[in-house]
Amino acid sequence: MDTMKTIITFVMLVLSFILLYLTRKHKNKKKSAFLMIGLLISALPLTYTLYDDYKNEYIGANIGLGLAFLLTWVITGTVFIVAMIKLIRARR
Repeated sequence: MDTMKTIITFVMLVLSFILLYLTRKHKNKKKSAFLMIGLLISALPLTYTLYDDYKNEYIGANIGLGLAFLLTWVITGTVFIVAMIKLIRARR
């Protein structure tokens, strides 16, 4: 798998959650913990699939790896859009 694509995917996921954290008005430990758990849960499918691909080295196309990337990109985009909407609403 292309290592640079993997690194960029994880960095964008983390940055989206950081942006979402920064748009919150009331920052308390409970909500911060929920965001951290959300980040870990959203990164888990891609992390597991990459580990599985590394250990087993399947011959041929790995559809599961592509779907894991797609799922992570959809989650990243959704979190980023929600954070941008909250940021725009906060500035009004």
